[in-house]
Amino acid sequence: MPPSLPEVGHQTAPQTGVVTAEAIRQFAEAVGDPNPIFRNEAAARAAGFSGIPVEPTFITRFHVAFAEAGLDPEHTQVLHGEQEYSYERPLVVGDALSVRYVVSAIRQSRRADGMAIMTLEQQCDTSDGQRAATGRAIIIVRDMGAAGGGETTAGKQQPDPEGERIPDLTKQVTQEQINAYADVSGDHNPIHLDPAIARSVGLEGTIAHGMLSMAFLGQLVTGWLATQPNRGGWVKRLRVRFQAMVRPGDTLTCAGALGATEQGQQRIELWINNQRGERVTSGDADVAFAR
Repeated sequence: MPPSLPEVGHQTAPQTGVVTAEAIRQFAEAVGDPNPIFRNEAAARAAGFSGIPVEPTFITRFHVAFAEAGLDPEHTQVLHGEQEYSYERPLVVGDALSVRYVVSAIRQSRRADGMAIMTLEQQCDTSDGQRAATGRAIIIVRDMGAAGGGETTAGKQQPDPEGERIPDLTKQVTQEQINAYADVSGDHNPIHLDPAIARSVGLEGTIAHGMLSMAFLGQLVTGWLATQPNRGGWVKRLRVRFQAMVRPGDTLTCAGALGATEQGQQRIELWINNQRGERVTSGDADVAFAR
């Protein structure tokens, strides 16, 4: 039967908060990012920021439960297919934000399992009502009893995008890191934390948050920016597609290739392969350089 779905236009209650240096440090620690701009104001200002900036996926800390978004997680299977963040400017310590989620689109499939594809928009506004950042998540929703899901279980080997490579970033995924990321992101779904519960829903064990892999790609790009002579470079947009599950013990190679340059912006194609050479995440980013 078709899953229970919210109405297009459904909004969550706004969450408010002020970006703090401690929250940024905690997020960087959970991701395993040693970049000093996320810890030291002098380093951040030397890199061209007005204060300590947030990491490209930091606003996932404004987490919302699927139930608040109008979904029924007890009777539906919810898969995170894609995620994008775009920024109007770098967010820094002291920014006061009001964040709400809006169901912006729903596309009902004709499949027998009643699968639907929902777009959930995260709107982040400053205290003066200006849009500072926008997140867009593509969520796949289907009946809990539906068969399938194998497309997210095992990745496939794929050719790497063409272009000049930026230095790779290697990450060794541990359960301890997954636990730490659950704390900083607010996503304590037990399939990430409890092996018994993960196995009860058909998994081999716990899996890492897809957003942790996205954070690794954010680290890859900001680490590359730190080596560039252009003072003030920042991630304007980051988009990924989650292609396969990541498990504790996996070794991930995060990679990027330079794409087109236009009006002070650089496109970077991004991807992550596991130790078997399987593609687990792919995407792209736009970075902006101060003129």
